[in-house]
Amino acid sequence: MSTAPLRVAMYGFLGMGNIGNEASLDAILQWLDAEHPDARVTCWSADPDEVLRQHGVPGTTLMSHRSSGGAAGYLEAVRKAWSRLVDIPRTFSLARSVDVVIVPGMGVLEAKLAANPWGLPYWMFLTALACRLQGRAFALVGVGAEPHPHPVVRTFDRWTVKLATYCTYRDRESAQTMRSLGALGRPGTVHPDLTFVLPVPTASNTRSRHVAIGVMTYGAASVVTAYIEKVAEVILRLIDAGYTASLVVGDIADFPLADRIVASARARRPDLGSSVLLVDRADTFEGLLQAMGRADAVIASRFHNVVAALMMAKPVVSLSYADKNGRLLEAFGFADVDQPIDGFDVLRVVDDVGRVQQQSVERTQQMRSMLITYRDAVVKALTQLSAHVLTR
Repeated sequence: MSTAPLRVAMYGFLGMGNIGNEASLDAILQWLDAEHPDARVTCWSADPDEVLRQHGVPGTTLMSHRSSGGAAGYLEAVRKAWSRLVDIPRTFSLARSVDVVIVPGMGVLEAKLAANPWGLPYWMFLTALACRLQGRAFALVGVGAEPHPHPVVRTFDRWTVKLATYCTYRDRESAQTMRSLGALGRPGTVHPDLTFVLPVPTASNTRSRHVAIGVMTYGAASVVTAYIEKVAEVILRLIDAGYTASLVVGDIADFPLADRIVASARARRPDLGSSVLLVDRADTFEGLLQAMGRADAVIASRFHNVVAALMMAKPVVSLSYADKNGRLLEAFGFADVDQPIDGFDVLRVVDDVGRVQQQSVERTQQMRSMLITYRDAVVKALTQLSAHVLTR
């Protein structure tokens, strides 16, 4: 039996400012630190410098070439095409350098993430293939999946799962999606999102009748403009009803949007001070949990905003871009409080906030019991991962 330390690579769109993705990575890193302290961990990510800063984990980039913002034109197209060829031997070399590659949660098989077939779907398939051909383990742990309209993406996703050594999903619908493509993977089991295993700060300084509103940049410019005006209207109606509000994000790219929403609300009500309305600058999952802890109720759009609110046992109303928000809320006892982000009714949102806040006392114990169940299920899943992939 080898006594050399296990070499583990984390894999994904990490270091890009998505708070939920970083929290998923944190969950696996904390597990490895506790259960496999001798493991040598690296990270193949979109921005290795940022991952090193946030998590203390060194690494390298997923791809040989990453387009800079606004890059376009013939030369850029040639660079991208050439880089996809260069990525083949490069990925095989990276796979040889480790024993295990882990994709820690995230919606890596979801339609809305995989906008470009030759981006993450291609790189992930290539990594799974390199691992399989060279006898390395490739594990998808608690990932999300949705049917994709592009046939190339569906093909890459199907073969990524077929080639994986280990694959679990964060909900039944994700597993059903991949089963419909003929690629459930092994063991193909379902468990809650990895972030439910993270430690929860003690709630303090909860403000009565305070609402945390998670905002999200979504859709074309015209959709975003309409969204800004409608969220500003929700805020003003909540304030008129005696609430205060803070805006939170799930991705640092959403901060400009949050500022625009506050500016829109104050353009109509110049007297709104920071004691009534502000943008919370939390840019980590721990900070997000603390922001949720200060609220009486939460309006959320990004999935991990919903998760963070539930982890703090806060009632949630959802303005969602995918069905996963509604499914999770229903499991925690909050049915029929989910509307689409691009077509929500302002008055219904305000009414739903009042309704879930009134229900919070009776729902709190149910939420806390469910959180224990969810945490235990994630611990069981990670124990299974250790047994199947992380032991020699």
